[in-house]
Amino acid sequence: MKIIRRQYLARVSPWVLATAFSLLAIIITVFAMNNYRRDKALITDILLEKGITLIRFVASSARSSIFSGLRGGKDLNDLWPGNVQYVLEHVSEHPGVKIVALVNSKGDILADSLPEAGEKHVSKQTQEFFAALDEDTTDTRTFNFRISKEQKQAVFQVAAFFPPIGNRFLKQLRQVPPALIARGENGHMMTQHHLASPQWRQKIEALNKEKYVILVELDMKQYNKRLQRQKLEIIILSIVLLLVGFGVWLSILTLQGLKGSQSRLRRVEAFRDILISSLPVGLIATDINGGIILYNRFSQELTGISEKTALGGDPTVFNNIPDIHAAFKTPGTPQKELYQKEIQLSSDSGISHTVQLSRLAIIDSDDTFVGTLLMMQDLSQVKKLEKDLRRSERLAALGKMAAGVAHELRNPLSSIKGLALVLQSKFSGENHDKKTAEILVQEVERLNRSISELLDYARPQKLQKVDVDLHKILNKGVSLLCIDAEAAGVRMVTDFPEVLPMIQADEDRLNQVFLNLFLNGIQAMEFGGTLIVRTAKTDESIKVIVSDTGSGIDPDNLSRVFDPYFTTKPEGTGLGMAMSAKIVEEHDGVISIESEIKKGTSVTVEIPL
Repeated sequence: MKIIRRQYLARVSPWVLATAFSLLAIIITVFAMNNYRRDKALITDILLEKGITLIRFVASSARSSIFSGLRGGKDLNDLWPGNVQYVLEHVSEHPGVKIVALVNSKGDILADSLPEAGEKHVSKQTQEFFAALDEDTTDTRTFNFRISKEQKQAVFQVAAFFPPIGNRFLKQLRQVPPALIARGENGHMMTQHHLASPQWRQKIEALNKEKYVILVELDMKQYNKRLQRQKLEIIILSIVLLLVGFGVWLSILTLQGLKGSQSRLRRVEAFRDILISSLPVGLIATDINGGIILYNRFSQELTGISEKTALGGDPTVFNNIPDIHAAFKTPGTPQKELYQKEIQLSSDSGISHTVQLSRLAIIDSDDTFVGTLLMMQDLSQVKKLEKDLRRSERLAALGKMAAGVAHELRNPLSSIKGLALVLQSKFSGENHDKKTAEILVQEVERLNRSISELLDYARPQKLQKVDVDLHKILNKGVSLLCIDAEAAGVRMVTDFPEVLPMIQADEDRLNQVFLNLFLNGIQAMEFGGTLIVRTAKTDESIKVIVSDTGSGIDPDNLSRVFDPYFTTKPEGTGLGMAMSAKIVEEHDGVISIESEIKKGTSVTVEIPL
């Protein structure tokens, strides 16, 4: 069963969006951190390069000043460390330079760019920083750097060893050209004198062997501002990502809620479809244009028109069923007047059904006509129940009347029988009068038996229910009639495929039912045949099927088989099947009969467990 076109929504999992956002967040975070590290490394390189340049400038300027002073005849004590102090004071004028100092191996500041500063000794942490320098190196080309946070504001420190007189300068001083001495200038003579003095050389070598360090501290305010901007950008980016993530989370919740709603809607639609398909009522609905949008399975069974043919079409598909076609009238016209009609329909199996058509207008919440619904209710079972009810009422009335008549007849019959016996006793020998009296007695007895059967049928019987083995009753009936069956050329066959449970029943009454069915089957096969007795168990009942291969029952007589006094046998009373049906009904069971002319008859007795 189908109902209008289904609308499909997005089926993409919300976790795809979450995964995509996570990947984007990771990429952006990595990119931002790389930028921050790159900027930090660049700032470090700039500060280091500036510190190295200042150290080299100080070293070069100090050595040149000392060398020039020594050649000019000045004493080393006058030159060291005064010349370095002079250079450092000039270096401090460079922007971003906080302090430049000359420090000995003990951590004492010998000269610095801020001579007015009171502190003349470096901290323990700075000495440890100096210790990281390569002690085997006495060249300013080996540097060490760090960011110091000992003060309120962080500074960038660069340090390198500083030999006051390099080897190159020392060699130049030792190799003064003789031409300078020949001129006889006092200064040149003095230089030569210094060069020749062992004390001077010892001072130079001792000064050169001492471990001095040039320390440069650079202000990091400008660079910290740039790093702060980078951090601020990362924080802003993180907040944006957090907000986007929150939005993604809300989107995921929304999508999950939407998918949950869709899933619940699909389950409701599936349940509705199953419910409509399972209804024992035919439903045909058309839209405002007359197109068929609803056509359930029961409609297909009643009309014989397939769902594929009907759905999407218009009421013209029911042209072969004029009553249904007329129920829809003109497409688009509101069918608001009440429409009900009983019709006869034949299903695909050829069974005729009494169907009641009921037409309803489909009105929406705005009181607008949007379509027509036609309901088809199968009244066949109702009609059958009504027929059975009328039959039961008729039989009950007949039974009451027959019981009254039988009671009234029994007294005269007793008198007639007594008079017949008196007449019979007065005749001797085998004369005609005596035979007439005997016939009279026999007919009275036969009439009395019929009256007794009628009274048994009309009078309620109390069942003596006990645990009964149905197979035992059936085998007993077969064994009682097997001689009669052989005489009639009938073969009796039992088919008991499984062991049946015990049932609560009146054994004598059931035995009467099955003996009657066996006799009817044998008598229906005038030229011999086969009588098959089968049993079957269901969840709620046990079925006994008695089938013969006789002449069958005329279809016109099939509905009258269980009526009292209906018989097609010349010597039958017509109460056998009626009594059997009554006994089965008293056991809350059902008896049914199927027959085909010249093929045989099958009677099914179903007794509940």
